[in-house]
Amino acid sequence: MIDFLSCITFRGNGTRTSHGNDTIGHIRKRLGGGAIRKAAITCLICPWILFSHAHALSTDKDKPIHIEADWAEADDMRGTVVYRGEVIVTQGSIRIDGEMVTLHYDENDTLTKAEVEGRPAKFQQRPDGSREKQHAKASRMEYFATRDLIILLGNAHSWQGRRRISADRIEYDTKKNRVRAHSVGARGSKSRDGKSKSRVRIVVPSKKNQ
Repeated sequence: MIDFLSCITFRGNGTRTSHGNDTIGHIRKRLGGGAIRKAAITCLICPWILFSHAHALSTDKDKPIHIEADWAEADDMRGTVVYRGEVIVTQGSIRIDGEMVTLHYDENDTLTKAEVEGRPAKFQQRPDGSREKQHAKASRMEYFATRDLIILLGNAHSWQGRRRISADRIEYDTKKNRVRAHSVGARGSKSRDGKSKSRVRIVVPSKKNQ
């Protein structure tokens, strides 16, 4: 069983159903095959450590996590929980938007990977001591819990105020506080249609403009 769903509240179509200390099997039965359509989901317990990102507002981790989606399904055999349809995840100053969010768990019910897909998938948070929010967007975002690694894939952008970075792939090592950006092509290379391949682009504002 996945503890992530051990205490969860579902609201939809004007009704309210509460589940406490339920197994996934019981939850799936009550959801009619494991799916909710046009429902708002309020998660009271969630071990999604993506939200303990090193730069997040220190009070965020103490806030409740809210997930809204049109459809949700828990698969005990595969160890996954999937949310689809204008998914919105919030916790304190943090907000994630995507068309689909997939959480993967191991046999010990520990989160191993989180995936966010969208057009684009979006992420924002307010770091400690800053009035400006940190933003990121990409076609796909992946979080590897055991590696403390967040990857933005496909037309990836990250910015805070005037400081910006864009690339095909951006990697955040939250444990080492390290950022890596990758472009598809080598310097000066061109694709088959003759257009220049994408490059890593970084904007560092002058101190006067910060």
